[in-house]
Order: sequence, then structure tokens, then C-alpha cells
Amino acid sequence: MRPLPLIVLIAMCSCRSEDKPKDALDEARQLAERGNYAEALQKHIWFHDHALESNPGMYGVRLSFALSAWVELGEKYPKALEALKEIRDKKTARLDGGEANRDLFHDVVAINEHLGQSPATVTLFKQIEARQPEFANSIFDLVDEALVEAGEYQLARNYLGDPADRLAIARRNYEEGLQFAETRSRNAAASRQAFENIFTEKALRLIVILDKTGDRTAARQIQSDVLKVLDNAKLRNALAPP
Repeated sequence: MRPLPLIVLIAMCSCRSEDKPKDALDEARQLAERGNYAEALQKHIWFHDHALESNPGMYGVRLSFALSAWVELGEKYPKALEALKEIRDKKTARLDGGEANRDLFHDVVAINEHLGQSPATVTLFKQIEARQPEFANSIFDLVDEALVEAGEYQLARNYLGDPADRLAIARRNYEEGLQFAETRSRNAAASRQAFENIFTEKALRLIVILDKTGDRTAARQIQSDVLKVLDNAKLRNALAPP
């Protein structure tokens, strides 16, 4: 048998490398279903620590589906939650120690959200703001949801900047998302709905922040602009009567 050309071997290795994170996540689920909780936890830890090294495209999955599955494992196996909290605490300590790393902060935000502990994200953001206001400004888009949930409207307004610019970014991401959804032959409708939900929630936060900080005129203008892009009940009813 003739040896495979080098370029084919490289391609095969590359594909296998990219598949490894997905395989690890699948194995974690299968191990959990079989009751092999300790082994499932090790797969989750590996995926969290190494998935992006071979497949950066797993960025979103790592902070959403993978964490949801990890927390679900923790409901059956408390050590899994302990491990996730320990990882979160170590990352928090690095940020609290002055490490200005957006991806690191995003990890903490996502873990806190999945643990139902978003107030801890707000506390961390306030600590960062006190020492590193420029870094705080660069990560505001990752924490605005937690700030609104905590009623920290003025703090959010301090970092909101020009609401029209924020809306323009949200609109561009939404339109790009719809274009992507059209390529999903099997899940086009679900993908479209997901992007509509994301845009709706971002727009609602803009409106709420402006309204709660006393600028109802700007809030109404944003609402009007938003409804030209997407019209739904949530957005129409975003502003309660004064």
C-alpha cells in the first residue's frame, strides 16, 4: 500500500484535532448517563481547559451548552459543582489581582450565570471598575445583563456610551445572525428565533437602562428605532406608562 501524501496526513490530523473537543463533550454526556460521574467530570474539566486550543469555534458552546451540561452533572454529583466553583474562584482571583483579560472575565460571567450567582459578577465588575476603569469599559457588554438584573442602572448607564452606537452594533450582529440562520437547512427557524431573542434582550436592556436613569425621551427613541428592525410584544411594551 502506498503511503498517504503528507498533505492528506496533515488534513486528517487537523480534523481529528478539531473533533477532539466535541468528542470529549459527547463522552462526558455518555459517561454521565451511565453513572460514571467522576469520569464525566474529568471530561468537562478537560473540555473547559483545552477545547479552544484545537477548535476556537467551540467558544460559544464552551460557555453555554457545556456549562449547562456540567451544572446538570453537578445536580447528580456534587463534586462536579465544587470543581466548577473552584475554577470560577481561581479565575475571579486572577481578575481581582489585576489581570485584564476579557476572555477570562467572560468565563467568570458565564459560570456565575449558570450557577445562578450573577450578583457575584456585579461585585467583581465593581472591584475592577475601582482599579481598572478602562478594562471595565471594555467588558461592559459582557456584564450589562447582570447589572440590569441587579438593578444597577446608573452603573450601567455610566458605561453605556452612545445608546445609538450600542443599538447599531446589536442590529449588525442580529442581521449577520439572520444571514447565518438562512444557511441552516435543518434548523433555520430555530436559529432565526435564537437571534431574534438575543436582539430583543439587548434592545430591552438599552431601553430599561435609559428609562431607569431618567432619560425616557432617549428610551422612547431607542424603542422606536428598534421596532423598525424587529416588532414584537416585548419591545412594544418595554416602556410602562409613566
